[in-house]
Amino acid sequence: MNETTSEDEYMLLDSGGGRVLEKLGTLVSSRANHAAWWRRKLSGNEWRKAVELKREMKEPLKLRIGTLRFLLSPQGGVRGLAPELLEQWNKVSAQCVAFAEKERRPARVLNLFGSAGGFTLAAAQAGAAVAHVDASADAIKRARDHAALNTLANRDIRWVVDDPVKFAQRERTQTTRYDLIVIDPYTPKDAKRGGFELERDVGALLGTVSGLLSDKPIGVLLCCRQGAASPTTLQHLMRQEFSVFGGSVGSGEILLSGAEGVPAVPSGVFASWRKAA
Repeated sequence: MNETTSEDEYMLLDSGGGRVLEKLGTLVSSRANHAAWWRRKLSGNEWRKAVELKREMKEPLKLRIGTLRFLLSPQGGVRGLAPELLEQWNKVSAQCVAFAEKERRPARVLNLFGSAGGFTLAAAQAGAAVAHVDASADAIKRARDHAALNTLANRDIRWVVDDPVKFAQRERTQTTRYDLIVIDPYTPKDAKRGGFELERDVGALLGTVSGLLSDKPIGVLLCCRQGAASPTTLQHLMRQEFSVFGGSVGSGEILLSGAEGVPAVPSGVFASWRKAA
């Protein structure tokens, strides 16, 4: 593996013309993005520096996104690492730290559709105990590799290969309860991994996880990086299921942000329910 250096970081360099230009450690690459309609900031010469990852990368590359490190593979590309979730990872980390300081115990976090593990790593870095659930054994292995890369292999992380919806349903019959629940369903091409369809299934899943909350919950975060859901739609769903617990509901866009002056790229929507402190 390539050794991690100060240069092995992710950065959005430019966006526009239906593509994004990204710094991936020592490499520069571009990929299609249908949301980037605007004109590019950088010159054509800068964009022509982009390389084809499958041709240039002979082995996985260590890549840092914020404080987290991942293995970028030529086949998976940066899309599977979800750099657009960096702001949400940071929020989860801060919430877990604040909870531990207040309650004098680690937060218990459930990460459904765990994928590459960004939310799991962020929570574990903050000292939380995490249950990471994904229907794909390959995805679980990849997330475990990322945990090891972040020296988190010995933390309290429960790795579960299971359909996230069925796991949540069975978990309601158990005694384990969670302070923070994160739901980040797959993109359309991965939908078969859990058989999950956003419009059909997300409402019922929120109803299920409402029964998995501890008596001192932090909240629930729902990220949707697929389909045409709006922040208002998700906010209505969250309020429908969690207003009985008090607290507040918020929503907004998930944005892929980069260097100063680079237009942030819309990459989905989120909604959150937060129990009042």
